[in-house]
Amino acid sequence: MGPDPRMVQALADEMHRFLRTDSQVAPDLADLSDNRGVPNRVYRFRVDRERAAEYGLTPSAVTRLAASVLDGRYNGEFRTLDEDIDLKLMIDPRTYRDPGDALAVASIQHPSGPIRLGDLMRTEVYTEPSRLDRYQNHRAITLTANLKPDARTSTPSVVQRVRAHYDAIASAYPGAGVNFSGEFETTRRSYTSLAYAFLIALLAIYMILATQFRSYLQPLIILSAVVFALIGVVFGKVVSRGLFTVNSFIAVVGVTGVVVNDSLVLIDFINRGYSQGKSRRQAIEEGIQTRLRPILLTTLTTVLGLAPMALGFPSYSVVWGSMASTFVTGLCTATFLTLFIVPAEWDLLMGLKLRLEKRRAKRRRY
Repeated sequence: MGPDPRMVQALADEMHRFLRTDSQVAPDLADLSDNRGVPNRVYRFRVDRERAAEYGLTPSAVTRLAASVLDGRYNGEFRTLDEDIDLKLMIDPRTYRDPGDALAVASIQHPSGPIRLGDLMRTEVYTEPSRLDRYQNHRAITLTANLKPDARTSTPSVVQRVRAHYDAIASAYPGAGVNFSGEFETTRRSYTSLAYAFLIALLAIYMILATQFRSYLQPLIILSAVVFALIGVVFGKVVSRGLFTVNSFIAVVGVTGVVVNDSLVLIDFINRGYSQGKSRRQAIEEGIQTRLRPILLTTLTTVLGLAPMALGFPSYSVVWGSMASTFVTGLCTATFLTLFIVPAEWDLLMGLKLRLEKRRAKRRRY
């Protein structure tokens, strides 16, 4: 797309050639086409103003005359009992083998002799696109293609390859550019909207936890379980070499709720024990002993329920299999790290809080 139609046309031809011949992209593409269609052959009649003036005719009169010769003229109506029928006088279309034959038709009687249509007009024959599309007020040509079912690549990989090729040749096509849409644009928008929703959800969870715990730091300890889940998701995708789809992102949002709940309840039990006068170590040990079984059972039942889908039994689905594997790896990693790291973070926070309180007490004495 761009403001220069010629450069847009040339760039479209180049990108079409690249998609059709590139060894890394072409084997995996199917139904490669564009929206230019088949060019139309145009036979245009233009009024010769000087010749028309010699015979005392205006351009509009010559235009009406040409329309009468080519398409006929309505001369009136014939009224029957129940309807009116238009009467149209026209030359038998079988007389013309080519639109240019109409130029030889004598159209007007003149003292110097009959005037043919060719005496008043000249013709031009050329081709033009069958359709002209515009995008954001610029001339646009759309190239479309589908990935084969057994393709060894993905849509983002193809887009990256095409973008790299365009960056290499962009200087040769000033006034034209490339814009990606279709599945790629839809996926990009989905990722963006999910990312915003994910951040807003984390902010809402933090505000609620800060209100409940009356602390700004303990909610951060609870939300650290989200980081543990993301570590598991990344590790799982690297090991399995699976795709991270929109459904995978939805699974990340879902596993966030589960691990935050586990971390929240664990910290709450530790706080209860600590408020009853127990030491930090005793509060941590009793909190873990109390919540260990519910946390492990929650993780185990979830993993066992999603395992067949994640492993592809009896058949693997790219849509739901990637979602299940994301949920399983994120939940398992977050559960393991939550049981070990979250209590350690709480212990460090409480120790820091005690040291600060001792310093404040010393300052008050002096």
